[in-house]
Amino acid sequence: MAIIAGFSAPAHAQTGPESFSDCENCPAMIIIPSGSAMIGAEPYEANQKRGDIPVRKVTIGYKLAVGRTEITRAQYRQFMEESGHAMATDGCNSWGRNRIMGYVPNHHWDNPGFSQNDNHPVVCVSHVDASAYARWMAQKTGKPYRLLSSTEFEYATRAGTRGPWFWGTSQRDACTYANVADDVFRKNFDHAPVFKCDDGYEHTAPVATYEANGWGLHDMLGNVYEWTNDCVHTVKSNAPTDGRAWLEEDGGNCERRVPRGGSWVSGTDWVRAAAQAGDLAKYHSQLLGFRVAVTLP
Repeated sequence: MAIIAGFSAPAHAQTGPESFSDCENCPAMIIIPSGSAMIGAEPYEANQKRGDIPVRKVTIGYKLAVGRTEITRAQYRQFMEESGHAMATDGCNSWGRNRIMGYVPNHHWDNPGFSQNDNHPVVCVSHVDASAYARWMAQKTGKPYRLLSSTEFEYATRAGTRGPWFWGTSQRDACTYANVADDVFRKNFDHAPVFKCDDGYEHTAPVATYEANGWGLHDMLGNVYEWTNDCVHTVKSNAPTDGRAWLEEDGGNCERRVPRGGSWVSGTDWVRAAAQAGDLAKYHSQLLGFRVAVTLP
């Protein structure tokens, strides 16, 4: 694991993650170290994408708790039952053998088109749905739950490391830490530059199946892409360095939002700490889920 030179965090942060849950079946939250770190795509990094932002120093100068895992089907089901949130009726963008099928009308969060149990991450949820869940959590707990900003997501993913992956430099180690496009994936899909390992799952894996990063967070890379609250920006030069979400300012297109982390179909090109995608806020996909954060006093 490559530790960021100059990363500064409170001494107590090194003793192990502090966690809490605000209610029964609420997500387990981990308080991550505040401090300053270098994030972004390194000049030497392979498979860089147009949406990548070059290395920059960011500072999280507040107390931030991040979901230990992605939101599960069980947690999302409770939200749907208690909130009355309307389920999308237009289907979910789905993958078939060696092809993307487009929107399949009968696919949705409770029937994504492949087998899941209630401990799998919820998928086929849009940014609109994820934001509604966060608002429901805020109302339920009285705390300001929300989606992470893109800056917060990468800061939390790296957990004090640099380079494409928080686990180090080896492709083969990916399957210890993440559900990615791998040897299993290659048997069914002729897509993506795969990792040379076997993670054991064809589609999503139950949350926390793989080892956590250095701050106790699971699946920050792989399993499902996760919505952040940032809007899509074409020009990256003014990207925030203080942890806030990058919204309409600087030409932000908030009809499109920024997912992070890669998914079970993502290979070495998209499963990178610096990689940023961009999708319509109303988009539903078998690859897309989310986790929540809360700023603490």
